[in-house]
Amino acid sequence: MYFWNSYPFVRLTIALILGIFSFDHFSSLWTKSIITLCLGFLSYSILVILSHKFGFYKLRLLNGTLAISIIFFIGGCFTKFIYHNHTTSHYTNLNADILGFSGTIASPVNERTNHYRFDFELDQVITKSDSIHLTEGIIHLYVRKDSSGNSLKYGDQLNIYGGFYPVPGPDNPDEFNYQLYLKRQNIYSHAFVKTSDIKVNGNYPQNRFLSWAYSLREVAAQTIDKNIQNPRENGIAKALLIGIKDYLDNDVKQAYSSAGAMHVLAVSGLHVGIIFLIIKLFLGRLRAYGKWGKYAFGFISVFIIWLYATVTGLSPSVLRAATMFSLVAISQASVREGNIYNTLGFAAFILLIFDPYLIYSVGFQLSFAAVIGIVYLQPKLYRLLDFRLWLTDKAWAITCVSIAAQLATFPLSVYYFHQFPTYFLASNLIVIPAAFIMLVGGMSMLIIEPIYESLSTVIGQLLGHFMWLINEMISYVDILPNSLIEWIYIDQMGLLLTYSIVFTLIAGFHYRSFKTIFVSASLAITFIGWTFFSNLAQSKRQELVFYEISNKLAIDHIDGHQARLYLDEFKNEELELLSFQINPHRLSSHLQPIAESFSVLDSTGFKEINEIKAGMIAGKRFLILDSTTFHVDFKKIIETDFIVINNQAIKSLKWLKEHFSFETVIISNRNSNYYSRKMKDQATSLDIKIHSLKADGSLKIDLKKDIKKERTIQSALFTTNPD
Repeated sequence: MYFWNSYPFVRLTIALILGIFSFDHFSSLWTKSIITLCLGFLSYSILVILSHKFGFYKLRLLNGTLAISIIFFIGGCFTKFIYHNHTTSHYTNLNADILGFSGTIASPVNERTNHYRFDFELDQVITKSDSIHLTEGIIHLYVRKDSSGNSLKYGDQLNIYGGFYPVPGPDNPDEFNYQLYLKRQNIYSHAFVKTSDIKVNGNYPQNRFLSWAYSLREVAAQTIDKNIQNPRENGIAKALLIGIKDYLDNDVKQAYSSAGAMHVLAVSGLHVGIIFLIIKLFLGRLRAYGKWGKYAFGFISVFIIWLYATVTGLSPSVLRAATMFSLVAISQASVREGNIYNTLGFAAFILLIFDPYLIYSVGFQLSFAAVIGIVYLQPKLYRLLDFRLWLTDKAWAITCVSIAAQLATFPLSVYYFHQFPTYFLASNLIVIPAAFIMLVGGMSMLIIEPIYESLSTVIGQLLGHFMWLINEMISYVDILPNSLIEWIYIDQMGLLLTYSIVFTLIAGFHYRSFKTIFVSASLAITFIGWTFFSNLAQSKRQELVFYEISNKLAIDHIDGHQARLYLDEFKNEELELLSFQINPHRLSSHLQPIAESFSVLDSTGFKEINEIKAGMIAGKRFLILDSTTFHVDFKKIIETDFIVINNQAIKSLKWLKEHFSFETVIISNRNSNYYSRKMKDQATSLDIKIHSLKADGSLKIDLKKDIKKERTIQSALFTTNPD
């Protein structure tokens, strides 16, 4: 009953998180949120007064329940006001064609393959009616790469010719929802421009401290460029020291991911934790000098942590970690040291008050899960074995940290990344000490550079050689057999059940409770049953899926646990893009990747006569019309199931209806937006079932609802008219 008394902020944070989640699913509860909150605070105040009069003990349950309820509603209120309460001047409320816009760059440059990307704070838009509207809100601004595109920086005020457009949602099933991802950052639109469309009006940063932080990071990047010139090691140094990941090549990312060491390449909790460990190593004895020694330790710790956060550009992941470890430092510096779980709860509470949708951030979830796992499990694992040698003892300590972090985060890692590194124990024995050395060496290089340039250069060269050695060792781990178990899928229910099993199992052993272990076993059986019935449902699926792929026709035939992708054409360099768009659905459906099961239509019995391709997929008859000029004389009406139109091949659906008998017309991506809209308008008036992949996204056809005997299309039914 009294278990939660020691963890007040854990309780409040859980209530806040539930409020945030609930708002997204039951937003009507917050229709009159102000009135509800006022009534809640009034009721709580009355209870406090009554508690003083009659004793808090008698009303403690009611007091606690009401306080939790208020925090629950506060979670929903903050979510509503920060993300869903846009003013009338917000750009999402504009209903006009935009000719141009102006505003201020609100972030440092993020380099992509073909563009530089910025967060852009709007202040004015010009519509095609030549009227100027004051507006607000942030969009993503993509500037095409050229000789001058990288000269833009934080605080530049720009006039831009062109419009911005809503970020589209996912067009294919189970594809990453980039639109929702950006909406949770209050970004709803993007613009793609050339430098010739931009006029710079000067540099007037909205936040002078941020401007200084970004300038400091730029100076640090220049120092790294000067002292570590090998491209691979240079990219890793920038990622590890100052959080710039734009220069990491795919081979490095793949190697570190396979080795379970990707966390080293992202400035986050590990790096801030190492900084805090260094502070404790050199200044920890201050806490032995009474109250003022503890205060000095806390002040210096917080100052150094935030100085490091400033050098790294104050990215969201660093801000999370800096806040968390600052509170831990303050807690350890206080006269009465607090409960670490309560401190973590307080850190999460503060972060979520300022940004409720952080709860959806993968980094936020992994950071807190890893820290909680390390704090709770690492000491227990460490006590299992005792080593007298210092080196083996430290190796065992690092191993325990790795195991604890993996146990706490592996369900989330599998849920989001669908993979598990098998050699994470061996790789972390390398990368965690290496990260410590690289961080100390790298920060020393940056600090010494303006004081003693030659020494900084020597440190940089030594650091570059050390990074090369570590990279080679990580690359060796990557090529070991079965270094990475991939293609693992669990859904949200599986994630919930997995964590429930882990929590109840740990609690059962901690409290030596057979009932709790029995609950864990029951949950494990439930998880097995859930997996079994999911696979059973999949085994009965028979579908055709038409994917929305740019300039390509892609049709998936799903038959239980087997699938084959049919493409109108294929080039090897297209496999990565196709995998990105189609494999998420394959994975969630427990099917093999497309690299293992695809065919080109011409190799599957499709015949082409006068720009008309005819064939069958899964017992369904297809006609694919490609030509914009063909004229055909028909002996009789052609029966088919699907007609796919490419390249604006048909001018009138009325003509199509007169010569063909069909179920559905598919307007492929090889047509313009105007043509798609025109055909859809015609289909409405002619009562034709039509689907535009470009306008409507992917299409699923359930074959079990319409099973027909297989019939072939006879090419003799039509002949060419040379007209």
